[in-house]
Amino acid sequence: MGIATAAPIEMLTEGASCKPNISTAGRRMRMRFGWLWAVIALAGLTASVVLRVPWFWRALSFVPASLSAVGFLQARRGTCVSRAAEGTFEHDDFSKTDASAPDAARSRHAAGTIVRDTILIGILCAVAGAATALIR
Repeated sequence: MGIATAAPIEMLTEGASCKPNISTAGRRMRMRFGWLWAVIALAGLTASVVLRVPWFWRALSFVPASLSAVGFLQARRGTCVSRAAEGTFEHDDFSKTDASAPDAARSRHAAGTIVRDTILIGILCAVAGAATALIR
């Protein structure tokens, strides 16, 4: 038996083989979007705990948590879900150009993983938010 080695980071990040379809400016914009919604999610959850709102209202943390996640995931993976659906690349001035068919297909695959991961993160945050109702 050999010693298992860690996979390179490129293999761990889904969509790593995908050519980025957003620019550096686009990544910065999506990071700001992610941070904005992360703050809103935390503020909303904090308020719901302080005000002792019912668990089902706390589960609504799904929305801001998902919005935050989509911003962070798009920035981290260099793929915009909307640009992937359009089959375009976004430039620093936010203009767009058409992508080649293979690049567009890879972008759509990467966008699918972003959507999947966004939904999973949102569900986890909603469950965690609802679970805070158990805190007395």
